[in-house]
Amino acid sequence: MKLTEEGVTAILQAALKKAKGMKVIVSIAVVDDGGHLLAFMRNDGARLHTVPVAIAKARSAALTRNPSGKKSPSGRDMDDHQALAITLAAGPGSIVTFPGGVPISVSGHFVGAVGVSGAKSEEDREIAETGIAALGA
Repeated sequence: MKLTEEGVTAILQAALKKAKGMKVIVSIAVVDDGGHLLAFMRNDGARLHTVPVAIAKARSAALTRNPSGKKSPSGRDMDDHQALAITLAAGPGSIVTFPGGVPISVSGHFVGAVGVSGAKSEEDREIAETGIAALGA
């Protein structure tokens, strides 16, 4: 089972609509189950640094199959030092340890992830979850 072009488009459109409703300017990335970029959208006026961060959040969620945040790749909670160590060890743009990346499951099968950057981390997460909900999965 894979994400379709139509599914990815629905995710981006729903996430963008949510961001506009929240009056925040973000970048949104969708990756496949291997963390490879499928699609990307950037609101008019989104800051340049939100581009790699949105992609890294999506990749983090895809590679760990857990929401991005202070979780180890195995899903265990980490303190600040552990989170920083994992981020640095993974290399630039690989794994990030703040919210905004959310894995996507369809009918119980992991198919990819969404990453959002530009708002507060919890708002980024909420926007990503809204996009995923558009799949009806």
